[in-house]
Amino acid sequence: MSRTFAPLFPSSCAPDKAVFIASDLHAGAPSRAESLAREKRFVRWLEGCAPQAAAFYLLGDLWDFWFEYRRAVPRGYVRLLGALAALTDEGLPVFFQPGNHDLWLHGYLTEEVGLQLLPDPLWAQWQGLTFFLSHGHRWGPLPWWDRLTYALMENRLLGQLYRLLHPDLGLWLGRFFSGRSRQAHAPLDEIDLGPREYLRQFVQQAQKAPDPAHWYIFGHRHLALVETIGRSRLVLLGDWIQRYTFFRIDREGWGLYQYHESHTEPLYVGSWSPAAVG
Repeated sequence: MSRTFAPLFPSSCAPDKAVFIASDLHAGAPSRAESLAREKRFVRWLEGCAPQAAAFYLLGDLWDFWFEYRRAVPRGYVRLLGALAALTDEGLPVFFQPGNHDLWLHGYLTEEVGLQLLPDPLWAQWQGLTFFLSHGHRWGPLPWWDRLTYALMENRLLGQLYRLLHPDLGLWLGRFFSGRSRQAHAPLDEIDLGPREYLRQFVQQAQKAPDPAHWYIFGHRHLALVETIGRSRLVLLGDWIQRYTFFRIDREGWGLYQYHESHTEPLYVGSWSPAAVG
């Protein structure tokens, strides 16, 4: 796996700024009405964090289904798209790493909204620490059917053929199958699989390398946790369906937090002491 390190913090940011990392809003699910309340909450979080932010990293599945036609995009999400565009218009970097529900991009989110696309994984570096940021659906001992599904979704030819469908049909089908996939995985979103947790296994396997990342930060699983594995820390970001969680990094330390309308609750926090790095 090649390693080209990007700076985690923009070089021009003030020293008192923080990086905010979140994933798995699944906008549009399970219904437009229920999603709208969560989208508004997510927008309030973005706007509340913006004065403190050096950058936002959104690690995939921001939408439950997203597919861009040449001249059409999914209907809705006006508040979310507007809030993201307002941040980028102000010069605040908003990085987006597509997840398995929003892989199908053809320039709209970058050209119209101003999001900066990330590779998956992103290797980043800051203050001598290395970070592995990924949506998480590609790693670990996944079942063969999941690997096959992801390979088909990432096939460029199949993506071009799908665009031949009328948008009304293509977007309806996409939402239908994305919903079925999310419902099939939903029971696992409430369960820590322990030794069978595939992202935990991935980080354990990475410890065999001479220089594993200090931090492995994933979305996808919807669990919210931070734990030490060997020389590394594993972070699962949770979601914005039930948990409303995000990860914050600043020069003083790190934390996984739960956003409430009236306050922010720390779930896991630490400083940059050697013990905190693991």
